[in-house]
Amino acid sequence: MYDVIAKSTIFGFRNADKVLNTNDKGRVFADVGQFTNAVKTAAQLDNAIGKGAQAAINAMGTVAKQNKALEVTGKAVNWASKNVNPLLIGASGYRVLISDDKETTLKREVLGMSSMFAAEGLMKDFFKTQSYRKWKSAVAPGTKLSVVADIVQGIVFVLGSIAGSTIGYKIGKVLFPDKKKKENGIKLDTTKLNQISNNSKTAAVNTTAKSPEVIDNGEYFALQNKEKTLA
Repeated sequence: MYDVIAKSTIFGFRNADKVLNTNDKGRVFADVGQFTNAVKTAAQLDNAIGKGAQAAINAMGTVAKQNKALEVTGKAVNWASKNVNPLLIGASGYRVLISDDKETTLKREVLGMSSMFAAEGLMKDFFKTQSYRKWKSAVAPGTKLSVVADIVQGIVFVLGSIAGSTIGYKIGKVLFPDKKKKENGIKLDTTKLNQISNNSKTAAVNTTAKSPEVIDNGEYFALQNKEKTLA
């Protein structure tokens, strides 16, 4: 239970930071769902935290009943808490829509999201294994240590999810490079060719500029020789 609170809260703050400080505004709905998950899970705890969270939920429910708009909002928030992954996919779709290069972004998003969900799936399966449960019981036999172990498990899940996502997106950048970068590379090559061409022209002009002097000197010596012959 504490692992769900830990990972939902961390994901919530991480996505909130992206919504506020980047152009990735599509994460806002998934962000609401993640924070709601954290509060709803905390409300199940049999302690002061759980009672406080449950009291907050009850208060919001009472207020929502008196206002239709808040009631609808409450239902939407509740739905978001149960559908975080579809909302994350929706945020991925939003990134594709606002991208200048939609084809490349779509390929990267598919690879990045698939890698993230694959990493999360592997971790969920591992945490359910009998060997992991036995190890966890041996390492954290007491209630307090068990809470710490749950929180660490939640943090590990977050780190694994981020690692899976990061690896997927980085592979996507290698496999599907930006088209603009390719175009810039061609432009740079063209610029270099133009510079070489201009340098050649400059050299030709300089050579041409010197040639009259050579011709003049030649003619000068020829005239001198004629004058000597006549003399």
